[in-house]
Amino acid sequence: MGSGFSFIFIPLFFYVTLAVLLCVKIAEKNSWKMGLVFATALIFLPAGVLTIASMYEAGAL
Repeated sequence: MGSGFSFIFIPLFFYVTLAVLLCVKIAEKNSWKMGLVFATALIFLPAGVLTIASMYEAGAL
């Protein structure tokens, strides 16, 4: 794997780790449902946007 792998996935790993910790902290203070709402917004929404953007750039859309 080239340098692109580390350039993308190492910051992504840190982002997801911090987002999960934040969502767990929110879930402990409020409820697990609120933690899931924040997890959806913080993790899955950016992943979906990046996926669609990369598909658009590759010409698949």
